[in-house]
Amino acid sequence: MKNQRRNFVKNISLFGFASFTYPLLTSFLAHKTNSLNSEKITKIELYRYDINIPRYFSFGTWYNRQHLFMKVSAGDYYGWSEIPASRNTPNLNPITWVNYVKQFKGLTIENAQKLLISQQISESDTSLKEMEFMDVALLDIIGKIQEKPAIELLNLPHRAEVPGLYCILYKDVEEVRKETEKSIEQNLAHHLKFKMYGDKKLDLNLLKTIRTVLGDEAQVISDVNGGYKNWNTLEELAVTLRIFKSSGLNAIEDPAELTNKQWTELQNLVDNLSLIPDKPLRPSWKGLKTISSGMGRIYNLHPSTMGSFKQTAELAKKIKAFGGKIMIGDDSLVGPACSAWQQIAIGAGAEWVEAIEKKEDSKEYLECVLQSPTKKQSNGYYSLDPAPGFGLILDEKRLRNICSLYIDVI
Repeated sequence: MKNQRRNFVKNISLFGFASFTYPLLTSFLAHKTNSLNSEKITKIELYRYDINIPRYFSFGTWYNRQHLFMKVSAGDYYGWSEIPASRNTPNLNPITWVNYVKQFKGLTIENAQKLLISQQISESDTSLKEMEFMDVALLDIIGKIQEKPAIELLNLPHRAEVPGLYCILYKDVEEVRKETEKSIEQNLAHHLKFKMYGDKKLDLNLLKTIRTVLGDEAQVISDVNGGYKNWNTLEELAVTLRIFKSSGLNAIEDPAELTNKQWTELQNLVDNLSLIPDKPLRPSWKGLKTISSGMGRIYNLHPSTMGSFKQTAELAKKIKAFGGKIMIGDDSLVGPACSAWQQIAIGAGAEWVEAIEKKEDSKEYLECVLQSPTKKQSNGYYSLDPAPGFGLILDEKRLRNICSLYIDVI
């Protein structure tokens, strides 16, 4: 890591996708350059926000989660960020995260951005989550210095409201029924996603339960996390997926482990059921090179796996250019990253945004929000009143009181 910091000023055109990244950095630096050159990161603060609500997946169970919120300050400017730091680690000491972010302290915003880009475009040990954690905060600060909304810096042209997506992470039929009813109470029943588990009988029961509660009008999406494994041919897998379609499923995310060619072939086999590639898009810079038209109808830009908002914006534009649709996924986010990803969803013209504040998980956090550019409307759609950067203002005293740990990174 020390070597990375020492060498981050190397010519980034040496790396594989600088042709995408460097022009974006240049555009950031074109206005108020002196501020970006002179404003140094003077303070980095971490807040550990704990959630103790179980979530169930095909690959295992999260009994509790530990999220980190981060405020990065540079003079009069600051940026907020969030990352899911761990699961099932209730006494987490986030030393790894502290060690990562502290390398940026003391750098100018310009040099911090260059360091981050060098990590993104080199094959370093830096994780995608670490990159995104810092990327969101820096983009927030740059937007405030430039007096421009983040989505304007990213050249994302859309501004229309985007529907929120309610997500159910239970495998018990009765719990799924209760959660579906909650989606109605929260005006989010127009778009609902549920986890499938690679068990056709169970998954079909969950789907039928949801349709019984919602009726026929809602868009119902499932996510299998590659869970369907016992198939020999694509036609055999397609038979299963067509059964789900006939029972009311509109779209399915990562139904199985597939090559890009198999994605295209399977989409052709399942008629008007929309496939949603997720894993093939990770990270964003690899997705830019590998995805193609026809792999699915909707493409998932998934928080915590993209690595770079600038590359994510380019990926969204590429998908739109070949006629694909976009969704913004989630990593069970609860705080500042929700608003940031909602803004990306709106700017990219997404079909829906899954990264929304959760009524239970986000309850205490939402009590700390003084101002947010994104707002949930009464119809369950999310609107944007653009502000510089990502525009979030929090009651920091209250936030410290509700969080289990506060760290002023030295």
